[in-house]
Amino acid sequence: MKHLLPKLIAPLFAAIGVFGLAGSGIVWNFLGRSLGLPSTVISLLALLVGLVLLRPLAPTTASVSTSTSTSAPSESELKADELKPSTDDIKPAMTTAESIAQELADSQELVESSPPVNFAPVMLLPGQGLRDRRRRPGASLKRYKSMAGELFEAK
Repeated sequence: MKHLLPKLIAPLFAAIGVFGLAGSGIVWNFLGRSLGLPSTVISLLALLVGLVLLRPLAPTTASVSTSTSTSAPSESELKADELKPSTDDIKPAMTTAESIAQELADSQELVESSPPVNFAPVMLLPGQGLRDRRRRPGASLKRYKSMAGELFEAK
């Protein structure tokens, strides 16, 4: 029980700080600055204490193990290096993405390029203006006209 309390107190302070900030925002909105400001400050202090307690205080053991592993290579490591094939003998294997890219490039070379086609050659000649056609209202405009007409009727 004694070892459990120090492990739980830091997350508890951090949670109180986070939920306190959310609550202080609500208090500030509904009850005003006189209660909102102190509750925000208290919540920030609780969050700060929680974050400080969550920080690891002891140095990690990884730094100690890295200093010991920098010694001279052992005989087994030297034998393993001799067994590895040289980089000149190994051909790099194509990844899936590279093989797909190669297939797409090959298929693009086989496709004939089509000339650009303009589907409106007469309308796009220089000096030709676009026709000014009058649009006529359809059946859907009839309901709108009747609704708008009801607004302006004199009663």
